[in-house]
Amino acid sequence: MNQNLSDDESRLMIQNQHFLNQNSLAEYIECDALARISFVNCTFENIELGGTVFGSCRFQNCIFNNFNARKAKFSSCCFEECKITNSDITRAGFYETHFKNCEFLGVDLAASDFDSCKFKGTRFFKSNLDFILVEEVTVWKSNEWFKIEDFSSFKKHLDQ
Repeated sequence: MNQNLSDDESRLMIQNQHFLNQNSLAEYIECDALARISFVNCTFENIELGGTVFGSCRFQNCIFNNFNARKAKFSSCCFEECKITNSDITRAGFYETHFKNCEFLGVDLAASDFDSCKFKGTRFFKSNLDFILVEEVTVWKSNEWFKIEDFSSFKKHLDQ
């Protein structure tokens, strides 16, 4: 085995797929976890993945609609150019996860934790951000990174 593989080469890449329920993702889930998978131009619709662990996954130009990831854990993940709508991601944990040019529309994120996350060009519309925990989060705004100390400063820097 080549031990000098780049990060991208050691990932499973899934492109241009339309996942209509959790069964369509079953072959990629092991022990309630999705690990080191890059999803590019994929659609996730009517998916129930509550409690699932997402480890070092990348989502690029993906659409999530009616996506249930309640109590899921996202660790070292990256979301880029993604649109998340009408979804339940309550009580989820996001750790060292980056969001770039994403939109959350009608997403329930209540009581979720954001720890050491980065947000760049990401907007929340009509989304529930009640009781979220924000620790060591940074937001890109006006061509510079702002360190967020608490929820009130997080909300102030978001493009609601």
